[in-house]
Amino acid sequence: MDPITQQQILGAASGAAEEVTIDDVFSTTLYEGTGSASTITNGIDLAGEGGLVWIKERDSTESHNLFDTERGATKYLKSDTQDQEYTANSSLSAFNSDGFSHSGGGGSTNQSGKNYVAWTFRKAPKFFDVVTYTGNGVAGRTVAHNLGSVPGVVIVKAVSR
Repeated sequence: MDPITQQQILGAASGAAEEVTIDDVFSTTLYEGTGSASTITNGIDLAGEGGLVWIKERDSTESHNLFDTERGATKYLKSDTQDQEYTANSSLSAFNSDGFSHSGGGGSTNQSGKNYVAWTFRKAPKFFDVVTYTGNGVAGRTVAHNLGSVPGVVIVKAVSR
């Protein structure tokens, strides 16, 4: 049986799948920092599906902060530095079924009176995935993912040295 026919049979046998829209997997949220515990509700299921929250303070040149469900809410990367991952006690505290939560003052993600943008990406086939792996110095290495398609963009960041 050729792969296309097999895929069509399997698709039909699984029943009607609920259509996933961009609103189910991506959100841009503007918010003002509170300096205390707070929740950002954006409709993205990070607790059940996994993904990434990319936060940037809009009032200054503070670094971009990236939090992913693979490493946990208290670990983050700065996209504009060569630094390894950071661990913070006063930053994100949880990935929720409808967004994410801050634990407190939040350094550069929740300072009182500061304006922020959060881009949230939920893991989904043919859209987005977060993968961790240990490098081995081999050129041309293949890294497995769950996209089910050829990635359009791959971003790699070292989390340790």
